[in-house]
Parts: sequence; C-alpha cells; structure tokens
Amino acid sequence: MGEAHQFDAGDLGCGTGLPRAFKQRLDSIAVGDLLRTVVADPAAREDLPALARMLGHRVQSVEEAPDGRLVINVERVK
Repeated sequence: MGEAHQFDAGDLGCGTGLPRAFKQRLDSIAVGDLLRTVVADPAAREDLPALARMLGHRVQSVEEAPDGRLVINVERVK
C-alpha cells in the first residue's frame, strides 16, 4: 500500500457536501494510497463506503474513534 492521507471532514455531513468532498479527496491521491477520513455524521458509516465501492475503490475499514466520530479507511484503486 502507498502513502496514507488524512481527511478530517469536520462538520460536513452526507447532506452538506461530504460525499463531494470525499470524492475530491480520493481523486487527489495516487492509486494505491489510503485515504483516512474522520467524520462526525453517523450516516457516513453506510454512505461513504457505498460511494467508495461504487467509484471502484477498496474500503479497508470503518471504525469508531474514542471521541465517537467515524474513521473510514479507503484505498484508491483506480
């Protein structure tokens, strides 16, 4: 696997631009790199992995951080 990139989505939610920002971040990293997204919106647990798969990328993990936010790790495949 390549380099790991961090994306702290802050207050962005699935209804307020998070999917678009997530896709832009994935598009900006090299194939083989990992995007580690930290997000507060609980809907992202289902929405972001589904979007990543639909775009052809590999979801490595979805975890809950100690502060209650989600950490979603996605490898850019294409």
